Amino acid sequence: MQKEEKQLKGPQEKMKSTIRWKTSKEEPQRKSRTSSQIPIPRRCSSTWMMKKEPRGQKLPDQDEKLIHYQTIPERRFSTDRAHEIIKHIVDERLETVEYSCSCSGISKELSDCIKTAVKKLLYDRYKLVCYVAIGQLKDSVVNCSSRAIWSPTSDTFTEYIYKNRSLFAVCILFAVYKE
Repeated sequence: MQKEEKQLKGPQEKMKSTIRWKTSKEEPQRKSRTSSQIPIPRRCSSTWMMKKEPRGQKLPDQDEKLIHYQTIPERRFSTDRAHEIIKHIVDERLETVEYSCSCSGISKELSDCIKTAVKKLLYDRYKLVCYVAIGQLKDSVVNCSSRAIWSPTSDTFTEYIYKNRSLFAVCILFAVYKE
């Protein structure tokens, strides 16, 4: 077996690729192509696939486990526990508050506080969306609604309604599972 090198000419000459393959002068009969007889490019062009690692990234070994999507959570979100946390935070914060225009800041503060407290329950892969609305109780009617597309097996919500002498608060926490 001998090694031969051929230079490509014509339109492929721009790539300046050298192709190597093994041939045998003693055996003129044809054999089926094997991997050792397939041309191997020296320099890569955009049409060739490289089996090298991408720059700065490691390809996983065969022993390493690949990360797969989980369509069902390992542990379902507890709406009862989240409801207790929301009730405790809202009751404590709004106990002595009278309705005023500063309630918009209070609703933002409550929303952030509720999300932070519920995140401490350590539910992996759940996205939390907290909605808090505070309004005046004096001769008012409020209708709230929401719509979402979600999976009934893994996504859920909980709500809490608070009232005192001058205001009401509606708190809704959505827990949406991220696959």
